[in-house]
This record gives sequence, C-alpha cells and structure tokens, in this order.
Amino acid sequence: MKAFKELIKKHKKIELQINHLTKLRLNDRAFSSWEKLRTLKKEKLKLKEIVSSFKR
Repeated sequence: MKAFKELIKKHKKIELQINHLTKLRLNDRAFSSWEKLRTLKKEKLKLKEIVSSFKR
C-alpha cells in the first residue's frame, strides 16, 4: 500500500511540474521547454498506467 501511495504522490508532482512548464511556455518558446514537457507527459502516462493497474 505504501508503494501505491508513493506512486500517486509522484504522479501529482509530475502533474504540478507540467502545469508550471505550460505556464512558462506562454512566454518562452525555446525547444528545451518543449522537450521537458514531452518527457514529463510520457512519465505521467506511465505512472497513470501503473496506478490504474494497482486499482484493478
């Protein structure tokens, strides 16, 4: 159960980082921010799949 809660916390932290980066993207159009955003979204999806498999 502890691992499940840690995964949920990690998912929430990544979600906050994504929101922060998207707000920065409004003013900054550098390629590096796109790259960071893309990798964070991929990590978020992987964690979401793991969390959903725990719930089943």
